[in-house]
Amino acid sequence: MLPPEDRLLGAQLQRYIRDQLYWVLHAPRQTGKTTFLQSWMREINSSGEAIACYVSVETCQGISDAKRSMPAICYAIKFYAQIFGLPVPHTNDVEPISMLSNILINWSKLVDPKPLIVLFDEVDVLQDETLISFLRQLRGGFAGRGVGSFPVSIALVGMLKNL
Repeated sequence: MLPPEDRLLGAQLQRYIRDQLYWVLHAPRQTGKTTFLQSWMREINSSGEAIACYVSVETCQGISDAKRSMPAICYAIKFYAQIFGLPVPHTNDVEPISMLSNILINWSKLVDPKPLIVLFDEVDVLQDETLISFLRQLRGGFAGRGVGSFPVSIALVGMLKNL
């Protein structure tokens, strides 16, 4: 078995961080996407140059209502930060329309002066209003991304069907 990093030869992974890119990785089932993401997260975090966190949004499968899904996504962010031993962001009492953006801003401030990188897995399960709200909140923070402001790099990872 190839090490997870070797499966993406030529992908120039460090460029995604250096150039503050948001990017998509899609591949069929059982090809090592999650294994790669978690391995890369550990590599980034061990370098000490940035804070990276793997976050699965799979719990939102079948939830098309953003009022239900955005709190679930924010819970997933906190859950994965905690299990990977990373600083856990807080959420403010805000409407679901800005809940994801708010927690990502708070998390970026919390890990400042290091840049924040978020690796969202299973994004292909998001649908309808949930997907629209998720993408709009990420797009809303994109222009202001930077250390202490918003994640400098975000990966959206899943199967090919919906991305």
